[in-house]
Amino acid sequence: MNTKSKAVVGIVAVLLLIAGWWILGVQGTPEGKGPIKIGASLPLTGEAASYGEMTKPGIDLAVREINDSGGIEGRPIEIVYEDDKCSSEGGSSAFNKLVAVDKVAAVIGPVCSVAASAALPIAQKSGVPTLIIASAPGLTKIGDYIFRVYPSDSLQGKFAAEYVFNTLGKHAVAILYVKNDWGEGLKDTFNRRFTELGGTVTLSEGIVQGRTDVRTELTKIKASSPQLIYIPLQPDSGVAVAKQAKALGINAPLFGGDFFDTKEFTTPSETAGILFTIGKFNNPEEFKARIKSETGADSAILTPLGYDALKVFAYVIGEAGIDPQAMQRELSDLSYTDGESQPLISFDKDGDLEAAQFEVRVVKSGKSEPFEK
Repeated sequence: MNTKSKAVVGIVAVLLLIAGWWILGVQGTPEGKGPIKIGASLPLTGEAASYGEMTKPGIDLAVREINDSGGIEGRPIEIVYEDDKCSSEGGSSAFNKLVAVDKVAAVIGPVCSVAASAALPIAQKSGVPTLIIASAPGLTKIGDYIFRVYPSDSLQGKFAAEYVFNTLGKHAVAILYVKNDWGEGLKDTFNRRFTELGGTVTLSEGIVQGRTDVRTELTKIKASSPQLIYIPLQPDSGVAVAKQAKALGINAPLFGGDFFDTKEFTTPSETAGILFTIGKFNNPEEFKARIKSETGADSAILTPLGYDALKVFAYVIGEAGIDPQAMQRELSDLSYTDGESQPLISFDKDGDLEAAQFEVRVVKSGKSEPFEK
């Protein structure tokens, strides 16, 4: 074969290879033949472990249903769980492993904002599409590979302020918050909206995550004479506030955020009667029955969110393949109507839900239930 013939053969071979790539890209066929790995960063130990326990059964059920139906283009889904411990260090460690070692196509989680703030820059830099449940306002602004299936705290804090001022009729409030992305996000949005309505914040104090001796702060708050104390705290600190406020003779009611919807907070008798805000989602009886039958767990508020997050990724991969850029574009244009948690999942330009609802719940008999004034 002469030099000219070799060149022609080489050009033809390259063109055939490019054509093959183009066909795969147009058809959106997931590359390879093995399992499609999707990561899940959840708090499986520590004070927020209940959130991981709520989310995991939904993911597990979705994986089982998809794989039992033949997977995605014949490829099964494999979930790789990592315990982020609801901490900054845990979040970065979980994502570094999922991205660099497990080489997942996408990630569900984190649930905790403190873990998410450390983890999401890793996902963004690596171009790994991520569906978070964590709610701190700025998280989706980290980059265009980050999307959220739970409402932002910029909306929750506003809802809480309006409920306290308008529905409960409390116009003088003290704030005791945890110094992390979640607590500060709720504190800032609550404070801003509450004062816009004409309310007065008598005192605002912050504590580090995990602190359980809050008597100094509560003594100051008592002296400021609030009508209500807004406490966006994590479970251990929230329980400590409930116990120590009673011991100090503080009669002002306590009002918290969505971190209180855990057994760690609702079980102690001292937390009975405390109100808190949380995102409002569907949790149909038929879905609860499927969760119980297939996983043995009870379906709680985050269970349908975990289920929907996995089903959304399965839909996106089916449409776009596992090319990260194609998945990102598909998520940006998403209009998913087959979810359990809400009738429509679609995202705004920042990656946040376009529609969101909240409710107020009350701790009663060791659990939480919807509160009606």
